[in-house]
Amino acid sequence: MRSRWMRMKWGMGLLVLLCCVSCTKGGDSPWLGRWQLREYQYPNGTTQKVDSVFYGFQKGSFLAVYMDAGGAYQSMYGYYDEGNDSLTIHLWEPDLNSAAYQKWFGWEDESRSFRVLSLTSKSLKLDYKDTVYVFRSY
Repeated sequence: MRSRWMRMKWGMGLLVLLCCVSCTKGGDSPWLGRWQLREYQYPNGTTQKVDSVFYGFQKGSFLAVYMDAGGAYQSMYGYYDEGNDSLTIHLWEPDLNSAAYQKWFGWEDESRSFRVLSLTSKSLKLDYKDTVYVFRSY
C-alpha cells in the first residue's frame, strides 16, 4: 500500500513538473522570451551599437525595457501580432515625447510593423524601412 502511494506521489509530482516546464515559455514559438537589442544597421552601411534595450514576448504580450537618461530602467507594455515574415508591435500609452523613448525607439506612433529577416532560438533580425534591428536571445 505504501509503495503504491509513493509511486502515485512521484507520478503526480512528475506530471506537475512537466506542466510547469511546458508553460514556462508558452510553447515552442521562437518569439517567446527576452531579446537584447545589440545594434542598428542603417541603409548607408553604418551601425550603432546598443545594449540598453530589451524586447520581451510572451503569448501575445510585449514588454520593452530600456535605460533612461538617469541610468534607470523604464518599461513599456503592449502586444504583438505575427504574420508571414512580419511582426507588428503595439505599445500601450508610450510617452512619445520622452527623451529616452525618442533615443531608443523614435517610433512615430504607438505601433510599428517589421519585416522578419531571420529568427532562431539565439538571434533575431528585424527590418524597418531598410534599418535592421539585430537582437540576441537573453
